Order: sequence, then C-alpha cells, then structure tokens
Amino acid sequence: MLAIEQLYKSFPTPQGPLPILQGVDVRLARGSSLALMGESGSGKSTLLHLVAGLDRADSGRILIDDVPLDGRSEASLAQWRREGIGLVFQQYNLISSLDVGLNLTFQARLAGRHDPHWAAYLAQRLGLADLLERYPEQLSGGQQQRVAIGRALAGRPAWLLADEP
Repeated sequence: MLAIEQLYKSFPTPQGPLPILQGVDVRLARGSSLALMGESGSGKSTLLHLVAGLDRADSGRILIDDVPLDGRSEASLAQWRREGIGLVFQQYNLISSLDVGLNLTFQARLAGRHDPHWAAYLAQRLGLADLLERYPEQLSGGQQQRVAIGRALAGRPAWLLADEP
C-alpha cells in the first residue's frame, strides 16, 4: 500500500518559499490506480518525484507497504527506484547513446530482472519491435514515450509512476 500523510513541499524563491503541496493525504492499495489531474504547476510532478524518492518533502510522510521513505539513505532510495518502481518521466529521459532495445531493457538490467522474453513481448505490444536498433533521436515523440513506458515495465515493478504518459 502507498500512504501519503500530511505531505508539504515548497520551493525557495527570492520572495520566499513557494508552497507547492500543502497537507496532501493519499492512500492507494496495491493493484489499484490513481490519476492525478490538475493545471500545469499544480504539483503533480512534484508529488511523483517525492514518491519516487527523487526529492524530499518539507514535512509529512510517504510509506510504501508501511515502510517510510523519509529518513532513508540515498543508496536506499536508489535501490527503491531501481527495484521497486517503474518511472515514466514527462520528458522520457531516454539514454541517447543507447538504441531502443537497450533503452527498453536498461531498468530491468539494473534491477537484475532482465527477462528477454518479457522484453520482446513489451517491444511487440508497444509497437517497437521494428525499431529496436534505432536511437532515441530517430524516433517520434510518441515512439519515445512508448520506449519510456516499456522501460518502466520491463523490470516488472511493484509500482508504476507515470508523469503525463
């Protein structure tokens, strides 16, 4: 289960702190889904970055299966990102020096869970099977997004976080 309790996050500005998230509470059971909707700048990406351990909250708690993210070391958070979640970033974050096939399997290889059959299935299902030897700059935006989605799913993570997929 994902539990977010009284989460606050602000960013410094010359005029003082700019509050982004103010007292967010969310509970999400494993196997369920949640779509966050709101205007640009409303904090959706910030919330995903906090849950992914890419940033730290000012206050509040994030618990994954009753284990708090706050207080974890950077190494522990990196392990969480590598093994516990799949991330689809708003800007794709594909590795330009790797072809589609290697981008697709990158996360799963880092987590030690690369399964060539699963990767081939994802490539086929996402319409990428004929593009595996191309590089990100040779793809359309939609194709790059599908590679990013496939990369997030390739390691069969327990949680999938997607920012404007």
